[in-house]
Amino acid sequence: MTPASPSDSTRRSLGGSHPRPVEAINRLVHRVLMTGLAISATLLVAGLVVWAARGGLLPRSVTGPVQALRDIGGLRPVGFFSLGLLALILTPFARVAGSVVIFLREHDRRYAAITATVLAIMVASILLGRA
Repeated sequence: MTPASPSDSTRRSLGGSHPRPVEAINRLVHRVLMTGLAISATLLVAGLVVWAARGGLLPRSVTGPVQALRDIGGLRPVGFFSLGLLALILTPFARVAGSVVIFLREHDRRYAAITATVLAIMVASILLGRA
């Protein structure tokens, strides 16, 4: 047995077949980042395809989420670009929020509080940036 791997008794005390908190967080981070990147890339590529098919100028600004959905419904590239960028921006937020949930489920109040504070700062920075 290597020093880095827990013994069977340690694994049982950590919940048997349940992953250790660090493993759960690593899996969550990987899954959230890959999913966010895939969604964002898909939307951005779709925007390029729609733009190439319809012609015209590339958008120079983005729209809000509701308008972006309307634009996608109307097959306007700006909607795809706007939602693609929004997905890319929100991916780290989802990762941090997921970490808070994992820490709470593991009853690790200290790290849950620290991570929730980071999330609050991230949200505040977005809200203050809009002002």
